[in-house]
Amino acid sequence: MKYRQACEQDISRIMEILTDGKLSIGMLNIDQWQGDYPKREIVEADVAQGASYVVEDDGKLIATAMTSYDGESIYDDIQGAWLTSSTSEAPRYVVVHRVAVSRDSLGRGVAQFLLSEAEAAARDKGCESVRIDTHEGNTPMRTLLAKSGYTECGIVLIEHAEEATPERIAYEKIL
Repeated sequence: MKYRQACEQDISRIMEILTDGKLSIGMLNIDQWQGDYPKREIVEADVAQGASYVVEDDGKLIATAMTSYDGESIYDDIQGAWLTSSTSEAPRYVVVHRVAVSRDSLGRGVAQFLLSEAEAAARDKGCESVRIDTHEGNTPMRTLLAKSGYTECGIVLIEHAEEATPERIAYEKIL
């Protein structure tokens, strides 16, 4: 497997992988990602900003995530406490969002590989931690995060919840 920055030609496949992610989440009977989010325009912006990453295996894209080193303003207001004191105005963390794995690659450790590679890239850029959030009912992601050494820090409220519950469990891992 190879972790790399996404390019414009990857966008259609990224959208397919995100659709697979929506289906997987829907099967958990939770409301996360069950509307229009994540929209193509968001993915296009991620790619244009150099924040979209993919996992490729045998020439085929099998997973995607957005990573940002610019901070996350919603993380400044947590019901709980982060492990580090960094804020979105002067972030020393990387944020990982929109993690999805293609249906035909589930159960192969792809998401764990993706997180590990994102962590390595963040270390190389001098980040002190990785922050991520997920829906309370997303037990596969929550299990992955716990297994990967992330600590549950509290609750954040997302702004793009559509008609879904806005509360997300926030996690952080010190690098």
